[in-house]
Amino acid sequence: MQAETGSFLMAHPLLEDGNFSRSLVLMTHVGQDSCVGLIVNKLSEYTLDQALRGDWPNWPLYLGGPVSTDSLYYLHCRPDIIPNSELVLPGIYFGGDFDALREAIDSEWIQPEDVQFMAGYSGWAEGQLASELEEGSWVLANNVLQSEWWQAEDAYRTLAQRWPDELKLWFNSPEIPHWN
Repeated sequence: MQAETGSFLMAHPLLEDGNFSRSLVLMTHVGQDSCVGLIVNKLSEYTLDQALRGDWPNWPLYLGGPVSTDSLYYLHCRPDIIPNSELVLPGIYFGGDFDALREAIDSEWIQPEDVQFMAGYSGWAEGQLASELEEGSWVLANNVLQSEWWQAEDAYRTLAQRWPDELKLWFNSPEIPHWN
């Protein structure tokens, strides 16, 4: 099985990369040369107003991944007021006109439930993600409903209920196995 734009990667519970422990990654671009995704279930210790300069609302900020953590990325469900965004899943869009987003926030046309902000992104070079999928570092999830993950408190656990039986054993393992 291969990842595609709009699919989710779920970190195997025994994945030893701290950047991705129990992460749910929405793939925003899957191409021949590279793949890009955003972790959608890891809240930052900072809020949007704490991370950005200027007058921003006190909205949640997620850790999108270990790459370019000083840059802001966003998913939203308002292409009607944020032009030039890319459809990732039905009803979910990536990026778009940042000035339009800012104006929508300032004018209160957009609310926190309409947008999810991330610091950084997750990226893979050519062949890297395919190799990681083959070795079992990730569990692939497709046909995920927005209600199962969009700003959900425990999206990882919700989607793990779909895992094949042979993986469910690992679902209840401790996040840091050697602490068991």
